Amino acid sequence: MKKVSKAVEAENIVNVNLNEYSLNKTKEVSLSENKSIFKKVIKSKSKQKEGFDQEQLETAIDNEIARENKQRIRQKIKEINKTLGRTKLFNFGKGKAWPILLPFFVVMICLVIVPIISIIVYSVVQPSGDMKMFEFSLKNFIRIFSTGGIMRTIGLTIAYAFLAALMCIIFGYPIALIMSEMRSKILAKNMWLLVTMPMWISMLLKVLGLRSLFLIMAPSALGTQLAIIIGMTYMFLPFAITPIYDSLESRRIDIEEAAMDLGCSKFRTFWTVTFRSSMPGVITALTLVLLQAATSLVVVQYMGDGKITLITSIIESYFFKGSDFGFGAAISVVLAVFVFLLMVVSKFISNKFEKKGANSWKDSSDQLTLL
Repeated sequence: MKKVSKAVEAENIVNVNLNEYSLNKTKEVSLSENKSIFKKVIKSKSKQKEGFDQEQLETAIDNEIARENKQRIRQKIKEINKTLGRTKLFNFGKGKAWPILLPFFVVMICLVIVPIISIIVYSVVQPSGDMKMFEFSLKNFIRIFSTGGIMRTIGLTIAYAFLAALMCIIFGYPIALIMSEMRSKILAKNMWLLVTMPMWISMLLKVLGLRSLFLIMAPSALGTQLAIIIGMTYMFLPFAITPIYDSLESRRIDIEEAAMDLGCSKFRTFWTVTFRSSMPGVITALTLVLLQAATSLVVVQYMGDGKITLITSIIESYFFKGSDFGFGAAISVVLAVFVFLLMVVSKFISNKFEKKGANSWKDSSDQLTLL
């Protein structure tokens, strides 16, 4: 008797017998639940095949049952997915960007919106006799505007920040211009790395290093206005170079070449074409440095050496050294309003210099005068 050694023939026999068994409508049963019945049916019919190995038959039966189960599971998963796809709950975010932006909004709400709201609430709510009861009051804001000391300190803080921002523009613009004129990409990348590297270092470490340098070279300069301005310039210079470089990198070189061909000098070309096209970046840099310098506390503490008091030092004293949280919160709100107004003004000026159709600067198309 010839013995069949191939498992493929055994699987074919199983498939044939299973098909014959499934034709019987009176015995529509699950393949996995009635494994023994199929085994008996197939065994009884396979005995007619001479030389068929019984072990191969058992293996073929197990493989067929596993295959059938996988197919049924996949079919059920497809049906579930189709059902969920028709459900509004799971189909609501399909093709929309909000699921991707949801973590960002959660972080912004927890770390920005909630603290701002809490500071505003602290500034207008005063505790009453009962610890659980609070009353609405504007006493803190009246106190700020009635006493000129706080307003003078805010003005002095903005003046320091504005001077530091101007210094960052003066020193940062040539660096950004040199970076934009570099032809070697490797040299430009290395220059960009040197500019952005200070952003990776802790602000406290940079201030302590600058303070140590002052103690070695000019200890008498600590605690002066010059030390604070130098400290702010040193801290926020990379934030001025980055937007200016981006603006210079995207400018049109052909306009500068056309101005040179028309007879303009290099200085005239730079002032009327290059600098004007980079004004949005300059204003952005001015705004970034101004906002950070006006709200900086570390520079004032370590470079001022306790001799100069700015608004951030006053806010810190009310929040951490005193018990009048409401007054400190009110000062923070007033400072935030001033900063917001500065942002609005800078945005308005920046939009004036952006050459975008009807919103372009009216004088941007003036003819270049020959020297």
